[in-house]
Amino acid sequence: MVVDELEIKTAPTTLTLGLCAIEASLRTKIKLYKKRAREVERHLAGKPEDWGKFQCEFNTEINGIFHDIMNFEKSNFNKGQAHKVYKLKRLFINKIRQLFMRGTYIEWSLRKPYGYAGDFKIIDDIYQNNPLTTGFDRLFDNYYQMSAVCVAVRNRKEDFKRLIIDSIASKKSGPIKIMNLACGSAREVKEVLSVNNIRSGKNISFDCYDNEDKAIDYARLLLSDFSGIRFYKKNALRMAAAKNIESRSREKYDIIYSTGLFDYLSHKVSAHLIRNLRKLLKNNGILAVSNMYDKYSNPSVHFMEWVGDWNLNYRTDREFKRIFLDAGFKEKELRIQYEQQGIMQYIFAVNRQRIG
Repeated sequence: MVVDELEIKTAPTTLTLGLCAIEASLRTKIKLYKKRAREVERHLAGKPEDWGKFQCEFNTEINGIFHDIMNFEKSNFNKGQAHKVYKLKRLFINKIRQLFMRGTYIEWSLRKPYGYAGDFKIIDDIYQNNPLTTGFDRLFDNYYQMSAVCVAVRNRKEDFKRLIIDSIASKKSGPIKIMNLACGSAREVKEVLSVNNIRSGKNISFDCYDNEDKAIDYARLLLSDFSGIRFYKKNALRMAAAKNIESRSREKYDIIYSTGLFDYLSHKVSAHLIRNLRKLLKNNGILAVSNMYDKYSNPSVHFMEWVGDWNLNYRTDREFKRIFLDAGFKEKELRIQYEQQGIMQYIFAVNRQRIG
């Protein structure tokens, strides 16, 4: 399928002059992109394995478009002119987004087969980073996987694996119990348990919680060769609202971690959930949570939101820390760390007192 010719016309009566000016800049870049995209797609229709010849150029052109959008949004939000941003976003979705709706991953993000963006399947696809398409679609799938946020998702998995492995290594005796909240595919659990000698002389168990049956089925199959893993279907919102949660659970955990859930939760719900999770920690147990950092630290945010319809709650480090403080943790119990690109942040909270 060749990229369709698209007329992008805007009458001065539709948007303010300032918006027309930025749209003119975008219009120029989009026209150049469309022209080149048609040429590249015609070439790849005959030689689909040649996609590698065009990837760098393709990435540069698309990055330029979304860089302009980010700058426009930042400038107008700072000037208190949010309406200009919303008008541009409507125009983009209605008239321009179709140019970028190609490839396996964008199609999945927009279709939302499990009802929400960021489901276990797309996250596991990001972890594996193994596009199978060829031709023009392969350029989009590669761009998706090379986007800063997808790199950050893979970095986050490695960072939390390191936390778990180091914590296991430091535990001298006794069983080690770990909760993975909103576990998704639980691929990091498989990778942790696949480390040579990780279980040597140690009794390690994982309790994996998720609200999605298909995620649990997927993770159960992925981890079918490993023992000491239990799965629970639990709704995080109900866990946040639960009364006397510690009396309902016989378990106390050395580590409780969650790597994507809080990007979708409000401050109030997050604080209630953190408060309840703390009650399930052993003394000196660790609660480890990730959250997206400040929105403009993510250079792929507008590709995510305006093309992929994938929206998250971004927080400053102060806002993120405030959740834990409101949940009853003390400042000295918190350690904040950042994903190496600075797109995500983590808090490692140590339970210094016995609760319940």
